[in-house]
Order: sequence, then structure tokens, then C-alpha cells
Amino acid sequence: MSVGVTFWERIGAIQSGYLGDVPMSTLILKLSEETGEVSEAYIGMRGDNPRKGQCRSASDVMDELADVIITAAVAMHALKGPGISAMTLQTKLAAIESAARKVRENA
Repeated sequence: MSVGVTFWERIGAIQSGYLGDVPMSTLILKLSEETGEVSEAYIGMRGDNPRKGQCRSASDVMDELADVIITAAVAMHALKGPGISAMTLQTKLAAIESAARKVRENA
């Protein structure tokens, strides 16, 4: 991708490219699958599975978390397009930031 291509343009290219024919229900279910992969990587990083021991790294967990973010963004883009997706994400981020400020102020 060239410099200056926005996050949502890149997500749109993914969604319309090789995921263009994937039904919305599958995109939503894919998010659950990716979340499970984060859990698996975290358990492997901590060595909490006695059968496998420590078999994953923090980098593996970060990669899986990125997959969750990208998968959610693709589903958002497919559902409502880039404009509403960006606005929804910004609105949610602002609300969470506001709540975090209130917690810090009351601490």
C-alpha cells in the first residue's frame, strides 16, 4: 500500500478483496475464532497448559490481538462501510477515554 492510505481504506481492500464473498455471519463468527486464538496464545505464553508448557511468546499474543482488531474492523466495514465504521470507533474510543478520565479523577 502507498503512503497516505488510511486504515479504513486498507480494511476495505481486505474486505472487498479476498473476503468479498464471505457472508456477514461468517465475518462475525471469525471474530470469535480469532479471540479464541488470543486466549490460546496467552495460555501458551504463560505455560498454563501442563501438556504443552510454555510454547508461545508475547509476540504471538500481540499478533493474535492484531488479528482480532483487523477482523473486527473488516466486519464493521462490511456491515456499514468505512465512514460509519470510523465514526463508530471514534465515538466508542472517546466514551472509553472519558470514563477512564473520570476513574482517574476519582482515584
